[in-house]
Amino acid sequence: MNRFTALVATATLAASTLALAAPTTAAPAKATAYKVTAKINNTVAIGKETKLKVRGKVTPKAAGQKVTLQQRVGKKKSWKATGTAKIKANGTYVLKDTPSTPGPREYRVVKPASNGFAKGISKALAVEVYSWSKLGYRASGPMTNLNVTGATIATDYYTASLVSNVSGTASSIEYTLGRKCLSLRASYALTDQSASGSTGAVVVSTDGEVRANHALTVGAVVADEVIDLTDTFRLKFDLTSSATPAAVTAVATPEVLCTR
Repeated sequence: MNRFTALVATATLAASTLALAAPTTAAPAKATAYKVTAKINNTVAIGKETKLKVRGKVTPKAAGQKVTLQQRVGKKKSWKATGTAKIKANGTYVLKDTPSTPGPREYRVVKPASNGFAKGISKALAVEVYSWSKLGYRASGPMTNLNVTGATIATDYYTASLVSNVSGTASSIEYTLGRKCLSLRASYALTDQSASGSTGAVVVSTDGEVRANHALTVGAVVADEVIDLTDTFRLKFDLTSSATPAAVTAVATPEVLCTR
């Protein structure tokens, strides 16, 4: 072996020895995340009326620190923070929200990273929100001899009412609800334009089934009647009014409780 070959061999052996002697650096351990549990008191809510409460527990306890309530409305992909609460000494928390916008939404609870623990996120909680809206403002189906307008009944004014427009002639209107509503709320009467001694009637039907039938006279008001609309696809109102004396029949400010 010549001198050059010997030097190369010695250098190679030294490099191998250093490589074996060099300590191996392990990847840093991933921080354990907080565990967050969550339950909600209602999965169906009425907008601006139902107070939702989300309760749960954070482990480890992290007493005095905060959790954040987030929600995602409809088909949105992003979550929005809508409230915070302090974690109690036993690790539990309570968060509250009163939704207003109708439609589906999800809630979740987030515990930010701290004390060497990574952020923890609860499972998503689904809620369907319903809200009251004026039926007269919704797009209608077939409409005959009827106007959607204001009506004066017993000197009180009712907006967005269903009012017959030809005395002595049958009137009707239909609405497609698509099984997305729970209730109908309305009053039924002859308007103050009706002549003394006149008469009328209103029949309310859902998918062909009569749900209410009211005979009306001047001064008689069926006020704030509520009808269950669960699983209703089509809602129909049939109005009649006497020709002589002339009557004007009205469904006063009907409202529906719907999810969208």
